This record gives sequence, C-alpha cells and structure tokens, in this order.
Amino acid sequence: MSEPSAHRSFRLPLTLALGLALVACDNGPADPMAAAQQALAASEPRAALLHLAQMSEKDAAYVPSRLLAGEVALMLGNPDRAITELKKIPPAAPEFVVARSWLAEAYLAGGNTNMARKTLADIPLEAERAFAVSAGVALATGDFEAGFALLDQGLTAHPDAPRLIAMDAERIWTNGKPEAALARLAPVLLQSPAVPEAHMLAGQIKLADRQPAEAAIHFNTVLDVRPAQQTAMLALSAIARDRGDTKGSAAWVEKANSAGPAHPVALYFTAQMAYDAGDIDRANSLIEMMPDGLSGMPEFQRLQGFVASARGQRQSAITALQRYFARSEGDPLARRVLAENLAANGELANAWEVIEPVIEHPQADGASLLLALDLAQETGRGDPAAIREVIARRDGSQKLAAPLRKAGLAIRAGDWGKADAILDPLSRDEAMTDPVLLNNSAAVKARLGGYDAAVALARRALAQSPESPEILDTLGWALWQSGEDPDAARTFLDRARQLAPRNREIAEHWQMAHAEQ
Repeated sequence: MSEPSAHRSFRLPLTLALGLALVACDNGPADPMAAAQQALAASEPRAALLHLAQMSEKDAAYVPSRLLAGEVALMLGNPDRAITELKKIPPAAPEFVVARSWLAEAYLAGGNTNMARKTLADIPLEAERAFAVSAGVALATGDFEAGFALLDQGLTAHPDAPRLIAMDAERIWTNGKPEAALARLAPVLLQSPAVPEAHMLAGQIKLADRQPAEAAIHFNTVLDVRPAQQTAMLALSAIARDRGDTKGSAAWVEKANSAGPAHPVALYFTAQMAYDAGDIDRANSLIEMMPDGLSGMPEFQRLQGFVASARGQRQSAITALQRYFARSEGDPLARRVLAENLAANGELANAWEVIEPVIEHPQADGASLLLALDLAQETGRGDPAAIREVIARRDGSQKLAAPLRKAGLAIRAGDWGKADAILDPLSRDEAMTDPVLLNNSAAVKARLGGYDAAVALARRALAQSPESPEILDTLGWALWQSGEDPDAARTFLDRARQLAPRNREIAEHWQMAHAEQ
C-alpha cells in the first residue's frame, strides 16, 4: 500500500518553488492569497497556511484570508488555530455568518460543545454547515432525538448536501444496515473534489465488513483531501498490521503523530506494538502518557491489564481487566490473564467465574483450558471430566494449528478466497469435529455467499460446542443471510446474544435480524 506522499511526489517541485519564493523575497509572493489558493490546489495545505499568514500580515483586515485560514487549519486538524483566525472576523463583514458556522465547527472539533452551541446562536439556522454542526453538537452531547431532528430538518432544506447525506448514512449504519448506508453514500462518493466525511464513513463500513483493500482506498482518498487526517492514518495502520506489515503499520502511526498533536489512538497503537515486541517498560511509559479520556476504551483497558500483569502489578491488572470485561465480552486470552491474577491473589471462586466461559469457546487455547481444569478441581465447581474431554479433543487437533493460523491471517486481510482454499479441504472431511475449524470455515463460506454450506458447517460445529455464542452467531447469521428461515435465525442469534451480551459483532447481527420484524 503506497503512502500518501508517494502518489503526490510529482507536486514536490511546486512546494520547493513556493519555499524558494519565500527565501528569495522577504515579503513573500506578490499575491499571498493567490499563492495560498495555488498551494491548496496542489494539496499542500501547510504551504497555503504560511501564505495566508503572510496575507494577514500584509492586510490584517482582509476577511477572505482569515476565513480561508480557518478552513485550512481545520483541514489540518488544528481547531485552535482555526478558532484564532475565525474569531477575528467582525460582525459587519459580509462573511460573518459563514465564519460563525466555521467557528462553531472548530469549537466542536476541539471538543468544546458549549461554545459551539453559543456560536451557532449568533446566526440563523439556514446553511448546510450550520445544520451539520448543530446536529453534531446535539449528538455529541447525547441528545440523539434533537440531533436527528436537526439532521432531518437540514436534509429537508438541503436534500443534496453531501455532509448531511454522510451523517444520514452514518445513522443508517448505526441502525445495523451497512449496505443501505453505502447506498445512501454512493452519489456522494462519486463527487469531485472528494467529500472526506463520506469517504471516511465508507472506509469504516468496509473495514467493519472485513474488506480492508476497499477500506484503504477510501482512507487514502480522505488523505488526498485532508492530508493531516489522523484517524484515516490510524485506520491504514490497523490495515497494515492485520496484513502482517508491522513496519508499515508503525510508519502510519508515526505519520499520525507527526500530523498534529499526539493522537490518543496513535499512542495506544504504539503501546500495543511495544507490548507485542516484548518491550514492556516502553509500553508502560506510553500507557502513562495516555489522556484520561481514553481510559474508558475497552481495548486500552485490556492492554493496560496485560502490561500490569507482565510487570507483576497484580491488583492493577485485575482492576484494568475487570473494567475491560464490564464493557466487553472479552476474549479467551484476556480471561486467562485475569483469572491467573485472581487465582494468584487467592480469589479462586472469582477466577473460576472468569475462566468458565472459555471452556466452550471455539478458540480456547490449551493454557486456558488447563487453568480451567485446575480451578474446577480447586473450587469443586464445574465438571473436570468434561474439561478433560475438551482438552483431549483440542490436543488431537494440534495439527490444525498451522492451517487455522494461515486462514486467520487471510481473513484479517480480507482475502476470503484464500481462507476458503485453506479451510475447505479440511472441513469437507465428514470425520472433522474441530469446532474452531468448522466454525471458521462456515463464516468464510457465508462471506462468499455459500449460505447452504455455511449453515451445514455451523450445525456441525454447534454439535461439538452447543453453548458457544460465536458458533450460534455464525449459524444464525448464515441462516438470516440465506433468507431461508428468518425465525430460526433469530432464535440462534437471540441465544448467542444471551450468552455474550457485550459481543459487538453478535449485537450487530442481532440488531440487523430484528430490525426488519
């Protein structure tokens, strides 16, 4: 995947020429405003901002340069600079109403919803941007009813407004209808210049649907228009990481950190990479740098718990991982780490409660199952004999570890055909009873449109692990997509959600199946 600079390198001579013009002439170009517009046309917003600063020095009262400077500062992810520029536009200026809508957006981008609301009160609710920011403020403060009412009002007044359409598409997506959301975005995605909000959302939808190659196209399009958009860079970092390109992933994180103020998600990614590389002290130092606002993110709580456990900080590990499980269904590895720390702390009953769900999990590892067996024997809970049977089945499936790992990498990279080529010959064997392989093969078949095969495989997996929410979800979702038996599909999805109420993917499938009742 090429980096943004690679396909814009032909513009470097223009950037160098602009720089040389600044050096050669103390006063800069004769027309800084024209130079700024030329730089923007060449996708060089930082150079444009330099020229606009020179324009302001040349004529501090020239409103168009202030307005454009505010817009460019927002493009570069610098709401503070935008606020400084836009506040200088006087009420008597013809551009005042437009400037106030931009100023409100800058306040919203900076997280100051109160000032954004106050700024919007100064202008009539007429323009597309005013509607978008007004709805954004309401949604950001949790007033969804008012936010969506403002969005609908804006769409009535401006039915073809790209940004409002993008917001409407996001509403559709959050209601569990990704295909309908992409259909809503379709005309906006064809527009030139590109609408960054639309491509950002399209990339997120594609990424959630495990189509990383298509997602990357949208994220790179965002960067063509907003070269300092850190979220798009971090999404590309995640795509590179899932593809096994650790170096490329780290490069995108570095770009995100260099694009503006340290992004908390970039810090998280860097800390995760340090932990994965075994550099626990660096991971810990990065965690300590993270802002308080990130502490509620489940992924951060998981990493924080793992790092604390690796450092022998038992109570900190327990606290962080308990917070993680309070907001997420979790995963077998996190359950094992938490259970290990609880057991070492003498809390055997609590450790058993944490590890018990792993027994039926299709991706349970041997270490987790052995810990479950030890805790079942220590506490007198569970069925040690049944756990030994699960361990025996998994031990007999060790030969599947390599193909499962290769198929998993293909799935994360969005190469469903490759994953199917790995799993299909194994799952075709009627003697195959490994629930992990059967479930993964079923999920891949469903993704490729082979719903009948997916349902058959998922039923075989469920016979081996009847209380696995992941397998119940695979079966229910394949049935739902096939359209053959929606009532049965909902029954399986209901049970999956009952067993794993905080699993986001299961919740999305459940919501989509029940939305059309």
